Amino acid sequence: MIGPSWSKRGLAMSGTWVLALLIVAFGLLVVWWGHRRRQIVSEGGINYLGPDDPDMLKAIATARENFPFFVERLRAPKPGDSDFSVKVGIKHGENTEHLWLGEVNIEGERISGTIGNDPQTVPLKFGDHWEGDVSQLSDWAFLSDGLMQGNYTLRAMLPRMPRQEREKAKLLFDWAMDTRELAHRPWPRDAGMPGEPTPDTLSDGDKQLMDGVSDHLERHFGKLPQVFHEIVSPQAHIDLYPYPADAQRRFHLIVTSGMAERPMRTPQGDRYAELAMLLPPDWPLDTEAWNDERHYWPIRWIKRVARFHYETGRWLGEGHVLSHGEDPAPIHSSTPYDSVLLAPARPLPSSFRSLRLPDGREVQILMLYFLDAQTRARVEAAETSEQRLAAANTDRLSV
Repeated sequence: MIGPSWSKRGLAMSGTWVLALLIVAFGLLVVWWGHRRRQIVSEGGINYLGPDDPDMLKAIATARENFPFFVERLRAPKPGDSDFSVKVGIKHGENTEHLWLGEVNIEGERISGTIGNDPQTVPLKFGDHWEGDVSQLSDWAFLSDGLMQGNYTLRAMLPRMPRQEREKAKLLFDWAMDTRELAHRPWPRDAGMPGEPTPDTLSDGDKQLMDGVSDHLERHFGKLPQVFHEIVSPQAHIDLYPYPADAQRRFHLIVTSGMAERPMRTPQGDRYAELAMLLPPDWPLDTEAWNDERHYWPIRWIKRVARFHYETGRWLGEGHVLSHGEDPAPIHSSTPYDSVLLAPARPLPSSFRSLRLPDGREVQILMLYFLDAQTRARVEAAETSEQRLAAANTDRLSV
């Protein structure tokens, strides 16, 4: 039972506009998946994943698992929340078409709203009222401070689109997703960048790397309590291994696995790295809390940094800075930080700062330190590596 009846009527015009933009945006993209499947999982009638695709099934399952969060925010939106929509599967004969609804109302186990797509197979049209069961839910979405929340099926589709079409979508959705380019400030400043972006493929993960990182962690910090597995993995499968704070370790530790699937090309040869981050002991480490961008932005950034060299071909190392745009803006409205520094993992045991995999890969663990504008300016003015680390005050947590 979801709960009492409530709806978000005041956003009807805005939500309809957003849904219309979704349809127009994807109407600009070419159909590349091939023939239409019996069950349509689409944006504006364009298919990118089949109904039995494991990534799409995971996306739908994740949307359903986190639906109570959507319900809570629909009932009591926070400042900056807008454009609440749900996607539902509507059957007609042998077909099931998944359509977005605006003007959402949820009463007990019933969902109703206004059709926001141009249906392809069901006898409905844009703007029609529809009512059905919560069990038909396949996705949900809303904006929080301009960033898309939910929309798991779209996130699953994006990596499968051809690069050109995906870039069009990113440009069109720049207002709604955190797609501001990361500006790379290497160290030394004139460091050569001989690499190339990784081919646009999906990764199933590197078992040797995942086992190596988890074994390395367990030797130093004990049994892993959980792993946050990535649902869809363009170019590299980036998992997160969290260790909550305890009596001996007064901070949460989060380490990546996946950045070292492929080497970073440097002027001195290939290098491999993974990332670590230290969060305050009261920082939420559950996925429900991470639906709130105030709690999720460090998680988003460690994954973005881990994937950076795949997307750009530019290597990362100690002293490098990545900023939120060429003219850096705060990462989120809840924080003054606009950049991140990569540094040696000095707060952690020296034996933990690197690991060797059975195939010979030497993987360095780099620490992330988030910087505000003033600290970033001091770091960038420094003339030596030690001065950069001192300017960033690396005897602290990551945030």
